[in-house]
Amino acid sequence: MDAEREQFVKKWAEYVKTHSDKEWSRQQNVVIGGQFPSSLTKEQYLKMKAEF
Repeated sequence: MDAEREQFVKKWAEYVKTHSDKEWSRQQNVVIGGQFPSSLTKEQYLKMKAEF
């Protein structure tokens, strides 16, 4: 693992340890949600997920 990646993993692990599940999962939801079109339905998402 390169040094930059290792540093990121350690920083994220520390963040998860020091913040509530609700707080960090809400932030991750924003990141993940931003990668999908807002018009994507639940059914479309599940179909897409099943293909991978």
